[in-house]
Amino acid sequence: MSAVGLSLLSAVLFGGMSVGLRFALDRERDVMVGTLATVSTALVVALAWAAAEAPARGIHASAAWPFALAGLLQPGVGQLFATLAIRETGSSRASMVFGTAPLVSVAIALVFLGEPASAPLLTGAVLIVGGTVELARERDRPAHFRRIGLASAFVTVVLFATR
Repeated sequence: MSAVGLSLLSAVLFGGMSVGLRFALDRERDVMVGTLATVSTALVVALAWAAAEAPARGIHASAAWPFALAGLLQPGVGQLFATLAIRETGSSRASMVFGTAPLVSVAIALVFLGEPASAPLLTGAVLIVGGTVELARERDRPAHFRRIGLASAFVTVVLFATR
């Protein structure tokens, strides 16, 4: 499978996770339980892939610590904020904020890593900002909506982008 195919599959599964998590939170409101279920499932899948890959490449645990640390932040801690965001704002609004992660990644790359700006990059950034502004203009919000959920979603975005 190509990198583009894997990226598309990842996006579909991420969207499905948001919707599925929202359904689960309707039954069990505890954010810690939802986070534990989500992260545990992801860990099992990751360990299965790592076990399948290990015979071909070997095990290099000493070189893996930076990746383990990044994994503790996102999806580890970040999933807690994502679950809270979905519970407080709903999956569609939280996913809209999650969609700004590329914008935060681009900002980090431009400001801290000295990446050059280009027309396609800036066009994409403007489109992301436009979608976010349109979300903010929404007048009628459902009764379960809480602004703290948007803040939690943005914390998730920052953790994801810095990873």
